Amino acid sequence: MESKETENLNEIDPVLKQHGGLSTEIEYTSQQIPPSFTKFKKNIFKTVSLYLQLLWDSNNNGKIIDVYDLVVNSKKLFGTRFISKDIFWARHIASDLREISLSFGTDTRFQKYFKNIDTSRIDVAIRIDLSVKINSFLSKVVHLNYCESYKIAKEISSLLDDLSSEDETLMIPSEFKEYFDTQDFNTFNEIFEKICIIYIFNFYQIFSEFLYNEAV
Repeated sequence: MESKETENLNEIDPVLKQHGGLSTEIEYTSQQIPPSFTKFKKNIFKTVSLYLQLLWDSNNNGKIIDVYDLVVNSKKLFGTRFISKDIFWARHIASDLREISLSFGTDTRFQKYFKNIDTSRIDVAIRIDLSVKINSFLSKVVHLNYCESYKIAKEISSLLDDLSSEDETLMIPSEFKEYFDTQDFNTFNEIFEKICIIYIFNFYQIFSEFLYNEAV
């Protein structure tokens, strides 16, 4: 909710009013991981979708998808999950996000189509492994196999720990430890969103460093 002061400024300044007024939300840059999936900047989605779509279109498996639409739909599902009566909202999101990289994820495919990406670099190799592992996690959620998804979440946490030693700015979400300690359904919902955020942001980190960056 806006403060009274901000509300008054927005009301009396025609320029501010025209451009939507003063934002009361905490700003973050494209190089910072967002606090929630709904806070992803649109241009990050565009960057990730651009290159994942190229990989999909080169796959020639007879299947046609729109990566951007799937990512945006996932954002909408995250935004409505608290008012939705669909108890399988996480399963639907997992299905959408799993689809965007279902047919690739190995360093071989990255090397073949994106030769600028240095897959021999330790942090990049870990990020590629991370994308594959998260895809497996999403697959388990799609099939409602939460016991197996729990095991894979531990492997994801281990990869993040390895990555944090290469990237000092990476913060491992505190929700991970709580989830591993309790395996509570509510903490699963929190860890699920964190993993989905990491999934998208992980691709963005690779693409924005070595290829064209839509978010600049």
